[in-house]
Amino acid sequence: MTPAVSPRRWRCVALAVLATLSLPAAAQSLRCGTFKDADSGAVLRLESSAQARLELPGQAAEPYHLQHEGDQLLAANLASGRTSRLSVSADGRYLNDDTAHYALEGEAACQPPPTFAPGSCRADIATCMGQMVWAGADSWRQWCAQGIPVACDRLIEDYRSDARSAWVIARVMADPTIPSSVPPVCQQDNAAFDADACRVADDKDRVRAVGKAFSITREMPEEPLLPAAQLDEVEALCRQHPSGTFCTAVALALRTAGRLPAARAALQLACSPGNDAQACAQLAATP
Repeated sequence: MTPAVSPRRWRCVALAVLATLSLPAAAQSLRCGTFKDADSGAVLRLESSAQARLELPGQAAEPYHLQHEGDQLLAANLASGRTSRLSVSADGRYLNDDTAHYALEGEAACQPPPTFAPGSCRADIATCMGQMVWAGADSWRQWCAQGIPVACDRLIEDYRSDARSAWVIARVMADPTIPSSVPPVCQQDNAAFDADACRVADDKDRVRAVGKAFSITREMPEEPLLPAAQLDEVEALCRQHPSGTFCTAVALALRTAGRLPAARAALQLACSPGNDAQACAQLAATP
């Protein structure tokens, strides 16, 4: 005789079935493993429901953050900051975007998806990537420390830009041919004030300043010297979160500052994570 099943138990079973049926199609069908685009040779390796790596022929692997949105995946390239959307076939064997069509070549068990701290870049990846270009040094520093390679690249480029500006300002301030004060003919409270003469003097100063600016720019060193504190910071970030582009830039900054052993160590880190060809070539040529 079949034992009676209580109405409460039936309701629990029904709710569990409904919950399963209501999962987004991408969450039901997503498979982990190796997907390949036959035309480009690009390989997309899905490691978990939230992580993947894109491997292009002759290039270092690029990490991706995946986020389910209905029957699509938002794919955020953590190395470039670009985002795209992948449609997922019903059986999970095909992933397509506007330029690539990936077919499953080898399935693998999915790793447990990582958890992301509230307020972190990857906790709200779409907003973070949307703000990446103009976020500023404080945000780039924070996101770099969270392991977002494109934020690390933005941070060191910001430091290099500031260093170039500081170099130009220092040269201008030290140049005796550039006037450091307003001429008497342009001072309204001076007996020598002459509006017409002031305009002529101003025009001459502008022409001279433009010529001097071009001259100074031509003399600017190809790689600016970063302050010691910034060098220490980016060197530490490279060790903590190595990526090819960032650690290569760090190595160049360290070499410019004369920190040769540290520069070589940064190149080794740049070469190793995704076998970055440019970094490996520089490493091989470094004594």
